[in-house]
Amino acid sequence: MTKCIGCKCCVVACNEQNGNPADILWRRVGEIEGGSYPFTQRHYLSIGCNHCLEPTCMTGCPVDAYSKDGLTGIVSHSADACIGCQYCTWNCSYGVPQYNPERGVVGKCDMCYGRLERGQSPACVSACPENAIQIELVNIADWRTEYKPLANSPGMPSADDSLSTTRITLPKSAPGDLRKVDITHLRIEHAHWPLIFMTVLTQLSVGVFGAIAWMQLVGRGAHDSAALIALVVALAALSASTLHLGRPIYAARAMKMWRRSWLSREVLLFTLFAAAATIYSAALFFRLAGVGFFGVCTVLLGACGVAASARLYLAPGRPAWNSPITFLEFFATTFLLGVSAADALSNGHYALNTALLLAAVAVAAAVAVKLLWLRFASRHELFASWQLLSSVLLNKLLLRAFMLIVGVSFIVAADSIYFRTLGLLLLLGGEFIGRYLFFVSVVPSNIASGYLAQEAA
Repeated sequence: MTKCIGCKCCVVACNEQNGNPADILWRRVGEIEGGSYPFTQRHYLSIGCNHCLEPTCMTGCPVDAYSKDGLTGIVSHSADACIGCQYCTWNCSYGVPQYNPERGVVGKCDMCYGRLERGQSPACVSACPENAIQIELVNIADWRTEYKPLANSPGMPSADDSLSTTRITLPKSAPGDLRKVDITHLRIEHAHWPLIFMTVLTQLSVGVFGAIAWMQLVGRGAHDSAALIALVVALAALSASTLHLGRPIYAARAMKMWRRSWLSREVLLFTLFAAAATIYSAALFFRLAGVGFFGVCTVLLGACGVAASARLYLAPGRPAWNSPITFLEFFATTFLLGVSAADALSNGHYALNTALLLAAVAVAAAVAVKLLWLRFASRHELFASWQLLSSVLLNKLLLRAFMLIVGVSFIVAADSIYFRTLGLLLLLGGEFIGRYLFFVSVVPSNIASGYLAQEAA
């Protein structure tokens, strides 16, 4: 940082070396500033991949597309193995992995490994006119104890998430209030519609099967038609999730790293849930023996799948997701939609009406707890999520609350099956809006950007 002048020659050289389009940047230059007029300072920081000691991009990958060289420490990515799930882009606190929609895969800096093998410097190092970028080997044991003052800097995420190995040199005269120049730049994130449908509909299906199993247990009927509908919903949800992938033809690879990746575990658990739900639905339809056992297995696998869904969103690079509140949100949705479907089917059973009111309170509590947490958070990304929800996204947040109140009222108070069905649809629509807000309101952890740029360049 003491030498960088923000010319971005390194950015151009990196893109030319790797053949990337102009909007995909494996190396970026951030800007930070501080001080009081007229004694203000602005500094520039060129950042590529930090080749962390504990790379979160690698540990979360469901297809083992990442590898770390034992000698150099370089973290490499295999485009051939990648399925374009983009999970690594959420896990990296520095926003290093970049998704290329034209190729359908993620890419990242590999420190120009091919050039290093030929005895050449990486393209960014060779292009820098100020010699601001240098490559070095670090002693792993020493770095683990010394990294905090060396790898942390204003305008950068905490190095604690992945133990970054980038050594940042701050100017000795730097003011103490240095911060990102783009700290007031807020924008909503990509909605990821296939994942919105997948998460809400799988939770609806799990909730409905849970309600059916409970109703069967208390002697309220088999409801085989509802089970078949819930099964179709689950299969449709799992099919929709493949549309999120850049290379959906290789979707089956997603289960490969189930021992390590929560995405792999989610896929595996929901696949087992769908299989169990198929058997359970058939047992209900044909009145087979052992239907209760199949029901318990289906509900347990579904609940584990919902838990895996929530856990995979606890990503370091997405602070507003990285909280136990995500579990509360996902299970509250499961509870609400399952009970509301059962209540509509049972024509207003008192116990189900009470359970529906409790489910609505759980959903409202999850929203309230999250909003309060974001509002009073000291971390910039969390408070920025609150700013989005209380401004440009406020109308959608209020619409969700309205649909929750009206939907519950229709199911609890109305005698007509049509009003009950309408109430169920309102609640389902409200949860779709809630999941949309979940995705678009998250402010990612990232390096500083340029003042005139949405992304660091």
